[in-house]
Order: sequence, then structure tokens, then C-alpha cells
Amino acid sequence: MDTMVNILLVHGRSRPLFGPVEMKQQWVVALRSGFDAAGIEAPFTDEDVRLPWYGGNLKHLVGGVARAEAERVSLRGDLPVDEREFVRDVVAAVGESFAFTPEQLEAVTGSADTGSGSEDWGRVRTVLAAVDRYVPGMSGATVAFVARECFGYLTDARLRQMIDDGVAQAAPTGGPVVVLGHSLGAVIAYHVLRAHPAAESWDVPLLLTMGAPLAWQPVIQALGRLETRRMPTPVRSWVNARDARDAVAIGGLVGGLLPAGDVVEEPGVVNPDDGRHAIEYYLADPVVARHIARVAG
Repeated sequence: MDTMVNILLVHGRSRPLFGPVEMKQQWVVALRSGFDAAGIEAPFTDEDVRLPWYGGNLKHLVGGVARAEAERVSLRGDLPVDEREFVRDVVAAVGESFAFTPEQLEAVTGSADTGSGSEDWGRVRTVLAAVDRYVPGMSGATVAFVARECFGYLTDARLRQMIDDGVAQAAPTGGPVVVLGHSLGAVIAYHVLRAHPAAESWDVPLLLTMGAPLAWQPVIQALGRLETRRMPTPVRSWVNARDARDAVAIGGLVGGLLPAGDVVEEPGVVNPDDGRHAIEYYLADPVVARHIARVAG
């Protein structure tokens, strides 16, 4: 394949054990494996892949504490009222999407309610416990944790600007760039492309979101308060790839964030049970490779 593409990879959940160099190495390997699985020559070199790193800022979004403690806080619900309501509404939507039966919820209610701290949070903990038990490869803590990261990014203007500026500065210049956004990174990618002044001059033949929480109504509403929701001007095509068992990526974008016809939905990704939401598995899916190859060809 003669045509090469620049790739901007916008990451989501922070991984404190890995820095930007290690993360990029792992994710480029995963992306290349997807091209191998699809039988397509990868249209990029390692240098063509840019990874803006803001892992330190993500820690601040959930209180600046260690990941394990942040997840415990998320499950206990020891949160400010507005953040608590945001997470509660996200978890309610997740429960509706998976349609847990009353019997399933009752089976996990005892342990989920322990130490809930309030009447309404008991239901939240029950649904998160149901995710743990009945959705292979997913964690209730992951759902609450990503919801809190989204809340922090969407409501803290200073941190949002720091992250957006970092993403914009890392973008390749002088040619088309494929933007890949995973988890919170999908929200960040959309907002940067929609609202950052630097992005106005970009040429983005493909925005590909993976495991995106962009169907969560609290996220949609918060984005609507920041600017009018519409297809970002620099983006020529948008593909939303999701695993149906990824609780962060419930539902599609059509009719929620954007009107029908603006986004191509790819709901057929099937990640392994040890990581339904894992970026490595999304990047390694041949579906992702084929869409990148399409715009590179």
C-alpha cells in the first residue's frame, strides 16, 4: 500500500502503570495485528501515529487518588451531588440496556447495598454488581469510573482546556489525519474536533470511535450545553465501533448525539471476555483496520 496516513490516537481510561511511550508501543502493536488479521498492509509507520498523553489529568478528574481507591469511591457513591446524579443516571441507562431481570438484580442486591450510604445509591450498586456478574469481560467499577471521568472532563473547564490543547498540539500537520478515540477519548476527540480553533483547519477523512460513552444521555446533555451537537466540520466520515457487551458503549449514536445518517454504526465488534472495553482489543479488530485502509486507499 503506497498511501500512508497520519493517525491521532486519543486515549481514555488512565493506566498509572504505563507511560505514553509504553502505551503507544502496545497500541501500535495491537493496531498492526488488526491489519494482519484483515490481510491488509498497514498504511502507517510508528512515527505516523501520535498519542497525546494526559494520563495525569485523568487522575485529577476522579479526585487525584490511586486508581483502586478511585474505583472504591465510585462504588460507594462518596461524591458531590451533581457528580453523583450524573453517575446514577448513567448506571440506570446501563441497567435498562442490559435488561437485567428482577431475579438477577435480587441475586446481587445483598452485597451491592452494603455500605451504600443512601437509599438511591443502593440501586446503583445493585446494577453495577449485576454488570460484574452477568456481563462477561465487564466491571461495574469500570462503568462508574468512566462516568466520573466523563463528568470531570465535561464540567471542569480548566482541565478540559488543558486536555483539548494537548490533543490539538499533538495532531499531525500538513496532511489528512485519521482520528481514533476510545472511551473518554471518544468524547474528547468529538469535542476537540467540534470546538477547538486549531481543528478548524484539519482534514479528517475518518473519525473512528471505539467503546464510546457517547450514547449516555448525561454525556449527550453535557455536550449540548457546551455547543450545538453536530458533525464536526473537519470530519468527512464517522464510524462508531462497539462491542454489544461493552457496558460503556451501550446503544448507538444515531438519534442521540447526532441525527440519522451522520454516523456509520459498527456494532459487530466482539472483544474477548477478559476485556470487553479494552482498547487493545478494539484496535486489533479487523473492522478498524478495514475502515482505516478505506480512507488511505
